[in-house]
Amino acid sequence: MSGGREPRDVVRFATALIATASLVLLKVLGAWAGHSLALGADAAHSLGDVGALGLAWYADRQRNRPPTDVLTFGWGRVEILVGLLNALVLWALAGALGWAAVRQWSHPTAANAEIMALAAGVALVVNGVLAWNFRESEDLNRRSTWWHLMTDAAGSLGVLVGASILAATGWRPINAVVTLAIVLLMIWGPWSIIRDTFRILLEATPAKVPLADIAAKMQAVPGVARVHDLHVWAVGSQQWALACHIELAALPPSAQTVLCDLHDCLAGFGFDHTTIQLETSAEAHPEPGW
Repeated sequence: MSGGREPRDVVRFATALIATASLVLLKVLGAWAGHSLALGADAAHSLGDVGALGLAWYADRQRNRPPTDVLTFGWGRVEILVGLLNALVLWALAGALGWAAVRQWSHPTAANAEIMALAAGVALVVNGVLAWNFRESEDLNRRSTWWHLMTDAAGSLGVLVGASILAATGWRPINAVVTLAIVLLMIWGPWSIIRDTFRILLEATPAKVPLADIAAKMQAVPGVARVHDLHVWAVGSQQWALACHIELAALPPSAQTVLCDLHDCLAGFGFDHTTIQLETSAEAHPEPGW
């Protein structure tokens, strides 16, 4: 992340934190005054978002720290760990709210539809605006933040719909129904984040990396006889690394020429960090099992 983007990111995270904390207070007061479990569930969800946004902001700042003798790849995976933690927090909140919704279904209480609608309407607009600021990001940390804000907005929409049904029909269990809908959204939303973080932690080849095409283009570089022991992994959501062995067809006038051609080839795939070992067919060494 360049220095030009950093002030804008600070403003985005700070705005989201302050606005979400204010919404928690609004929803808590609305849930208390309106006797609404659904609005209380939405407040609990927003409270989780406050912690998640704080962690996301912290991770966003940490990944720009320089590498150290211990963390030679830098701090890029802080965002991965925070993204995973944020997603798991959402699942934990979903479990607690689901249990509360089941109990509410058995003993529904009267709720004030007008207060529910007012608090949810304000929250829906605010969360929609905040989520828009984090849209279309490939960054795992920002994607996690976007999901938190979007599920919060969807929860507010559910409360608004529930308030409308309650006002029109007087059907009390609607609070439990809306809460369960929010719970399902909180379970479904983080799944892609959890899947991607596990892929990175297991050092799987990034989904967008065409490994076979990369090997073929490297093989086509003049002077290259064979590409083997090829590994591609993600250090962070936007940081890819590559390591491989290159067997030279014959020792060229300058092995550096082959290396430069290979780096140019890999730059087209988005790699800015590669480790390439050049060797000839006379070099004999055992292939690793990984």
